[in-house]
Amino acid sequence: MPIRVDLFKLQPHIAGQGCLSVKKWQGGHECLEFSIQRNQDGHFLQGDQHWSNSPYWFKVAHFSVGASEEDLETVVGPQLIDPVLEGGANAQFMIELREQGGGGHSDRGVLKPAVGLQPSSANTEEKLPEHKDTGELAAPRAPAAPAEPVPVPVAEPEPVVEPVTPEPEPEPAPPAPAAPRKKAWVLPLIIALVVLAAIAVGAWWWLNKEPAAEAPAGDKPVVQTPEPAPVPTGAEACTLDSMSTLPELTFVQTCIKKAPGSAELLEIINVAKANNHCGVAQRLYANRAQAGDLQIATAYAHEYDPKFHQASTCFAEPDKATAAYWYETILSQDPDNADAKARFEELKP
Repeated sequence: MPIRVDLFKLQPHIAGQGCLSVKKWQGGHECLEFSIQRNQDGHFLQGDQHWSNSPYWFKVAHFSVGASEEDLETVVGPQLIDPVLEGGANAQFMIELREQGGGGHSDRGVLKPAVGLQPSSANTEEKLPEHKDTGELAAPRAPAAPAEPVPVPVAEPEPVVEPVTPEPEPEPAPPAPAAPRKKAWVLPLIIALVVLAAIAVGAWWWLNKEPAAEAPAGDKPVVQTPEPAPVPTGAEACTLDSMSTLPELTFVQTCIKKAPGSAELLEIINVAKANNHCGVAQRLYANRAQAGDLQIATAYAHEYDPKFHQASTCFAEPDKATAAYWYETILSQDPDNADAKARFEELKP
């Protein structure tokens, strides 16, 4: 089931800022990251507000739970708002949300900017600094608060200083009579006797102690680190056994590297769907569809198109916006594809 991602205006609205709202997310809300891909050329939004063909992951340490307790929210700034709005009303964007590192839960959906969002250039009150890429989603700046009036100091009358009469100094007390001196040789003699007694006790203990038995020298146990299981290659790269034992991303990369044909890849995707490896199925679909495989892109669009949708664990409900996104991706590769054009015209927002 795809996630639903909306980009709402803040209340009150602030130019260059918005609220990213995620619905139908089945994972946690801590330590997540997302990438944004536009449909016109398949490029990904980068941290410096430019677009590139390499995925870039915006990291979010914590998503807040919305009022309905069914959606996640985080406030975003010009780093995301400005480049998304530059595409105009006809641009479409695919967003992938996942747990940081790519080894956990992930899901995709279409990003829908709300009507009325404004870029930061609409804010004429202050000039925002140029964004520098840090790998973290930058927190939006709060609007500057109006300056408070500075109170005018009121002159106060100077206090009248009265003359101070010096107090008479007390007479010094007579010195105390000196204590009678003790004999100087008694204390050193006592210290010397104590030291000699300590030396004698230590020598007696040293001469009479028994030597400790030495432990027999033995070989130190050798800790053997188990070697990681080798990554399968060739015919085993795309099997159900590999799918069940390898991390999701590792399996997808290994299987794509084998370069199966479109028909063979569809069979692998069907195996993944039948065994509830939904993340594998979605990643295989998206990877080859974005690479220009029109047969895979069409099959992926049909998973969400209400006309062709067949309910399954991995694709439980149709989603018109996601289907339209993939039909438009097909048209970017094959503008004369009549079927994709007809479905896109019917499904587009």
